[in-house]
Amino acid sequence: MSTVVSEVAAPAAKVEPPRRACRCGHSRGHAMVSPVGEYRFIGWCLILVGISASPTAIKFVCRRCDAVIERTTDKEVIENTRLFG
Repeated sequence: MSTVVSEVAAPAAKVEPPRRACRCGHSRGHAMVSPVGEYRFIGWCLILVGISASPTAIKFVCRRCDAVIERTTDKEVIENTRLFG
């Protein structure tokens, strides 16, 4: 009695690009990294009057070394990122 072992190809692993990190070693999802909104002039005017404005870009900044880890203008990322609180 012989057994036949068939090889099944494993699904290709999804390769993610390496995440950027600051010199402290913190990446975008770390607790020491904060999102900071960038606004245009009209956005700042609205904020000064007390009206909420959407940022045009978001920078992710390390709170320990003040290094900018990433900057994005992707609308989906901007909408899903909580800037305050």
